[in-house]
Amino acid sequence: VDDVRRRLDEEVPGHLGLHVLGHLGDGNLHLSTGLPMPEGKDHVRALVYTIIASYGGSISAEHGIGIAKRDYLHHSRTPAELATMRLLKGALDPQGILNPGKVI
Repeated sequence: VDDVRRRLDEEVPGHLGLHVLGHLGDGNLHLSTGLPMPEGKDHVRALVYTIIASYGGSISAEHGIGIAKRDYLHHSRTPAELATMRLLKGALDPQGILNPGKVI
């Protein structure tokens, strides 16, 4: 959290603060920030997800991966895990009609 806050302050002037929520039972933290304008959101995502990856964290826990985080999944999953996800998606949805555009 301290690393993310510091880097946001240094690299993203005008960010809307860092908000941290969590699950006491399992120790998961959810980090949230924002920008007054949507420009720069990809930079913020890459910054946060790179820091999370350096600690062995995940870019998403129980919520899964949708469209917004799909392109950043490599920050917390290995190439073999990504290949397995694609294989499962292909086996369960060969025509790509169930939840289109999502990883699983």
